[in-house]
Amino acid sequence: MTENRPTAEKKHVHREITQTRDEIRSTGRYAQEKMMNGMIMEGDIKRVTKYLESAEHQRVERMSADPFRRQLYTVIVGIAIASRAALDGGLGEEDAFTLSNSYIMEADNCQTPAELWEVYKTAVLDFTNKVNENKSDVLMSEKIKLSIDYILRHLHYDISLKQIADNAGLSETYFSALFKKETGETVSEFIQKSRVREAQSMIQFSEYSLLEIGQYLGFCSQSHFSKTFRKYTGMTPGQFRKKNFKRTW
Repeated sequence: MTENRPTAEKKHVHREITQTRDEIRSTGRYAQEKMMNGMIMEGDIKRVTKYLESAEHQRVERMSADPFRRQLYTVIVGIAIASRAALDGGLGEEDAFTLSNSYIMEADNCQTPAELWEVYKTAVLDFTNKVNENKSDVLMSEKIKLSIDYILRHLHYDISLKQIADNAGLSETYFSALFKKETGETVSEFIQKSRVREAQSMIQFSEYSLLEIGQYLGFCSQSHFSKTFRKYTGMTPGQFRKKNFKRTW
């Protein structure tokens, strides 16, 4: 099946977005973004609010120095990163992507840096609130929290149950039972869903081909990637890309 490729204009937009993400990672801003993402993952509303209030003047001032289109890209990237942090914090895929798309479209209608910042701030707080609500009835042990972090950092490796259990210092049998009890999912299910979430982000915000994305995330074949992706999203990777590339920023 021939993959639907983005138009030249959309490729340019996504190249700019990718460049913006790379710049965030290569500067001191990355440490700040990482810190805030940790707060979003924890659903820590109080700390996120405090961080946003302290950063507001600096962020609006810095954005004002860029061309407006670049300001928009910065906010789009920020919303996408916050969405991923919320997913990693346990927010459902449908909720996360619905919120993300809604706020990105809202940002597209902004006229000033202050308006863009307001959309970004509202989006981050919304994601954090959703994670907090989702976590209200869920308590995880430190072993499982560390294991989830280990899995998310090794999605593009061929990770096994033994490796994860060893990292947690537990036997495979006990770890599997504990993981299922605390997350409601098997380790294998969690890994597959996490890889699909990462694939969604890459499909939506990068120019990599579907074949490259599937290989990067450790799927044994394109058909395996497509079958797993469809299992958790209700559509194929190609359908997801086509749907999400309809938007013009």
